[in-house]
Amino acid sequence: MALLLLAGGVAACRQGTEGAARLTVGTYWGSAASEALHRELILVTRDIGNVTVEVRPFTSAALSNFLLTGQSRGGQETLDLAVVPHDWLARLQQRETIEELPTETVQELRQKLFAQALLAATEGERVLAFPIGAQVLALVYDPSVFGTPPDTIEEIFSAPSPGGSLPFAFDASRPSHLAPFVSSLQGSLVDSQGYLVWPGDAVSEVLSRLRPAWERSGGWRSCRGADLESLQIQLYAEGKLSSFLAGPWLVHALEEIGRPFAVVPIPRLAGAPHPARALVGYDCVVALRGSRWTDLALEIGNRLLMEEPNERLSRATGRLPVLMGAYESSQGMKTSAGVGFLRALEAGQFIPSTMHWGEGFGRAEAQLLLLSGRPHPPTAQDIRSLLGGGRS
Repeated sequence: MALLLLAGGVAACRQGTEGAARLTVGTYWGSAASEALHRELILVTRDIGNVTVEVRPFTSAALSNFLLTGQSRGGQETLDLAVVPHDWLARLQQRETIEELPTETVQELRQKLFAQALLAATEGERVLAFPIGAQVLALVYDPSVFGTPPDTIEEIFSAPSPGGSLPFAFDASRPSHLAPFVSSLQGSLVDSQGYLVWPGDAVSEVLSRLRPAWERSGGWRSCRGADLESLQIQLYAEGKLSSFLAGPWLVHALEEIGRPFAVVPIPRLAGAPHPARALVGYDCVVALRGSRWTDLALEIGNRLLMEEPNERLSRATGRLPVLMGAYESSQGMKTSAGVGFLRALEAGQFIPSTMHWGEGFGRAEAQLLLLSGRPHPPTAQDIRSLLGGGRS
């Protein structure tokens, strides 16, 4: 009844002014996820009235630039809503680009969201977005190669490799793939002010201890380059790769290839004093201040967190649900893969949405791109020369 009254109020307001509403939603998601988002937006707005929703895909860099520059200049081409990583929120708020969620909406979200999901969308006293899905990396491995889930990365490298298959693959260009191992050496990657703690000596040690991943023929290509996830899936399907780091968005592809697989939290480095904790991120829907349809945009964002729409969207886009009830009812969480990613989520470390974090993460990524951009595997000296020691 409350939703119907709100929808009626929104529609009446709209009809009394513009007569029809056309909302544009920007997203950094890929084509399949963008299409799933569009389908869901059509479903959640079908009872509101004369509303059309368009989804406009961007690259991550292009969307960030548009929101931080073009949108803030108030140009004719604006977005009404956007799907963004939660660690963008502090910058968007600083530029006064996004709307704060109303108090009554926040109270409703507190009743149905994981506490960490709501925290991801919170800046100080204000909630700035609707967190609609979670992301975390875990280890996908072949259970026929490993009798029990690997406890350390060294166990993976020492296991027999059927047919000379590669033991392990990751993305050497992405700090998120190294972060769990760095955290196993030093603990938290976030200091009290929200800065990324990324010591050069720890990163150098991690890369040195991961070198067995690329020492065999074809190993370096499996850890770098374009379309890397597709390559890793292909190698795994052909029995040429025994384990690799992956996100929940790859589960559907793994299920399609028909080869058995298991998912567990990322194993630590042998002898490390801490567990390996993957970074946890959230995708959030923000309502933009440049919109002519602010109330309607906020209503649509809220509807994406209704139980059925959110479960459908999570399943279609390969994100982990953020609703507490989803883990009691969702079939996806009853599979071994779903349970594995949920364990990784629970054990992971939360990315803060501070300005400081984004700056440090960008520097770490630029540093790794210099290393992974090399056509040949880096030597131990290459790693030391690039990373040195100390903290970034």
